[in-house]
Amino acid sequence: MLLENKKGLILGVANKRSIAWGIARSAAREGARLAFTFQGERLEENVRELAGTLPCSSVYPCDVTNDAQIERLFHSLKQDFDGLDFLVHCIAFANREDLENEFVTTSRDGFRLAQDISAYSLVSLTRAALPLFSGGAGGSVLALTSVLRRSRGKCSGSHLSG
Repeated sequence: MLLENKKGLILGVANKRSIAWGIARSAAREGARLAFTFQGERLEENVRELAGTLPCSSVYPCDVTNDAQIERLFHSLKQDFDGLDFLVHCIAFANREDLENEFVTTSRDGFRLAQDISAYSLVSLTRAALPLFSGGAGGSVLALTSVLRRSRGKCSGSHLSG
């Protein structure tokens, strides 16, 4: 098995159709022990149910906009996993109104929030993971994102159009 004795953190599982969940299933099939996170009660039940189908998996709360929660997550991972080999970042968020309305009406605060959760969280999570990567010797980070196209103000594909 390719990932036998490897330990990974998967962020961004929302449901069984999530890309993050597909990655998690593949990693577990190859022998990895996995940790998952959730943000808020709405996602907790789904993540716990899915993680429960994989051997030796663990689930932790983590709001990636909260540095103290990120610190607690990695403290728990150090204690429970004694290190990490990889981190998979599949987190994205934007306010509903910013997605539904025309691109040019996106608020500054909405844009900041989307960037904080969808992009900056990769920086803060990777920074926190570094000491756990093979005792500081190295690890792997996989980050996934999507690009949306807006046509007449609706999100629908892969580029911006009029």
